[in-house]
Amino acid sequence: MVPSEISSSPKTDDEDLLEELGKRWPAIRVPGYWATLYQNCAQWAREVSAGPFWTEVRARLPEWGAEYRRSTGGVLLANPLPNFVGNGLDRIRSKTLGRCKRDAALRQTALGAGGPPIPQLSDLVRTRISCKFLDGVDYLASRLNDLGQALGVQPERERLGRLEGYFAQHVTFRADVYYRFGGEVTPTRIDCEVQVATDLSTRVWDAAHQIYEGARDTADEPAEWQWNPGDPRFVARQLGHMIHLADGLLVQLRDSVLVNKKESPS
Repeated sequence: MVPSEISSSPKTDDEDLLEELGKRWPAIRVPGYWATLYQNCAQWAREVSAGPFWTEVRARLPEWGAEYRRSTGGVLLANPLPNFVGNGLDRIRSKTLGRCKRDAALRQTALGAGGPPIPQLSDLVRTRISCKFLDGVDYLASRLNDLGQALGVQPERERLGRLEGYFAQHVTFRADVYYRFGGEVTPTRIDCEVQVATDLSTRVWDAAHQIYEGARDTADEPAEWQWNPGDPRFVARQLGHMIHLADGLLVQLRDSVLVNKKESPS
């Protein structure tokens, strides 16, 4: 009797890529690596929230808010200053692999060099601040960047305006943390991301973030969705542009009211 052959399913692209990365960083082959990384991110988020940079941001917010109000007549923040959160396990893994697929050169540095195997992502630990007005985004991002430079946390600021309808400013900075894995504790540094956007654009992002993040992982052609109102991307992305326009109009309306008040006789 001839034994039946057992067919094994072919490896996926992700499995092949993980195998390739595992040759350079053997630790990622260890069962539980990604779950432990996620736990580290959650711990780092708590530490960064209580760390020197964010503590100083909290201390300076009343001053910044008062300065912004004197200059514009508006309120700076839509909500209290949030703490940081760790990125999700699936998101960390998919983003790391996605970047390596798009740029093969990143496979040499994707999990760092000379330290623990940590994905070199800017948002392992992140937070999002909502501002009342569009010019408040620029004001606050400038203050965060200036404070980061003064404290030596190597800030970098990026103004984002994407075809997909995502509008925000990101300020990243470096934080000293401990990487815990396999009973060992290793000091290292990670990037932390502060996303600053308006309250309206944040609501759109909350409702459609999977569409925005999917666009980062898998490039698509505008023609695929720009002429198809039934495609969720059509609604989310066009709405993002409309909200950005509305945010700009709100600033103009606020400023015109303020000018009229100053010009009106008391």
